[in-house]
Amino acid sequence: MKRVRFSVHRTAGEARLLAGLLTGSGLSVEVRGEALSPLGGEIPSTETWVELWLPEEEVERAKELQGEVEEGGEKAARTVECPRCKEENPGNFELCWSCEEELPETPRPRLRAVS
Repeated sequence: MKRVRFSVHRTAGEARLLAGLLTGSGLSVEVRGEALSPLGGEIPSTETWVELWLPEEEVERAKELQGEVEEGGEKAARTVECPRCKEENPGNFELCWSCEEELPETPRPRLRAVS
């Protein structure tokens, strides 16, 4: 089974988060370079980066999963106003944290005064 490098991460924590997602979805992930990550500052930083390797046939599914995570992060960075109580909610919430009203699927554009 041929393995290919899927991604490179500056920290072991970043790599382990993605590896956990992929492994939890049934993919066969190999983490490489993690042992060198504590040596950051002692050796060139690129030598301490952590790589995720996958079987070639699992790469497309891994890209799909990674895309879903990135989309969720983008949604969480936006805010959605509750139609009932007007409270601000993270864009990835389905229900208002305050009154449990169902939130609109897409956040409305917010206009802000510029001074």
